[in-house]
Amino acid sequence: MTPSPRTEARIAPLLAVLAFVAMQAPAHAQSGCLDVFRNPQRSYPNNTASASPAPLALRLGAPLKSVSYKLPGESAAATLDDYLGKFCTTGLLILKDRDIVFERYLQGGGAADKLLSASMSKTVLALLVGIAVSEGKLSLSERVDAVLPDFKDSAFAPATVEDLLRMTSGAALVNSFEPGAEADNRATNPMVSPRQNVRDYLRGKRERSSAPGTQFQYNGAQTAMLGAMLRQRVGMDLTSYLEQKLWIPMGAESSAHWIKNQNGEEGVQGQFAATLRDYARLGYLVMNQGRIGDKQVVPADWIAAMTALRPDKPQPPRPPYYGLHTWIPQAAGGRSFFWGTNGQNIFIDPLARVIIVHTGNSPEAEFDGNRHLFTLRDAIVRSLKSPASDK
Repeated sequence: MTPSPRTEARIAPLLAVLAFVAMQAPAHAQSGCLDVFRNPQRSYPNNTASASPAPLALRLGAPLKSVSYKLPGESAAATLDDYLGKFCTTGLLILKDRDIVFERYLQGGGAADKLLSASMSKTVLALLVGIAVSEGKLSLSERVDAVLPDFKDSAFAPATVEDLLRMTSGAALVNSFEPGAEADNRATNPMVSPRQNVRDYLRGKRERSSAPGTQFQYNGAQTAMLGAMLRQRVGMDLTSYLEQKLWIPMGAESSAHWIKNQNGEEGVQGQFAATLRDYARLGYLVMNQGRIGDKQVVPADWIAAMTALRPDKPQPPRPPYYGLHTWIPQAAGGRSFFWGTNGQNIFIDPLARVIIVHTGNSPEAEFDGNRHLFTLRDAIVRSLKSPASDK
């Protein structure tokens, strides 16, 4: 059967992108990498957010030119291809505005794979919190025990929504990515502790290490606490709220998944999974101050608050800094990034109009996956930076 002109018009851009991806495909898979970061929805219980019936089109742009970078203190330069051949990268996609200038999948993966976000999930949750705030369902100043009265004796009780977003709840928490470690971030992770009742676990935390709002202490349990508050106020599971308020309105091309435990609680702190292109769409949404076409999906003032560098608030001891569940580089200026352990990143540079999505499965539980990635990021941005972005 001969396709109609309308069907041909829809198929042609897809074929062009697929051809572009095929040209970029690696000749061989990497070895020594972890196997838990691709398609976790096939192995773990999850809730699914449906794709948009009208996906945001990502256009095919002029291919990225050769990129090289040099680590501080080293004399030899490396290329992007050197990097991809050496480290445990599963995918790399680069947008200049809305144009795909580079897209590559490694280790046998492809564009349809759902890639585990790790702590990039925290920033996804922050976008949902911003939508709920705009709807009057939450406010930054609300305390945990006001939203969840049964938490009145918990260490989290006096912490506010903002305290949790800034990782400054004051609850005494242990953070570790080591397998088998007794840590609060692992206890609230449905992939590690599938039988855990997270709400009961958090309510049972009694010790405080500091007053709320005074000390930065990164831990996924604070995100889990925030997720419990949001779930209480929106009156539905958070994947349904994501689908209705963010995933479909922003024009996601594919479904997304939030891994959940046996009590149905989503792993909001790190167990979100989506395609590389839809992660790029999330970056595009943030770069455009929450707007997609004529739709304001997330309030612009919330995006500004998420990505603002606030030296008056408790911060990590060294860069990068922290906004509202969002990481901010030392050269802030509106730049920000989603950041997850083992090599997950969405870098957003609204000045250069560049988005870089990097996913990985590094065996080392380091947030950057390796010490080359940030230097490579800066080299990519320099190569794409237009004269207009210097003004």
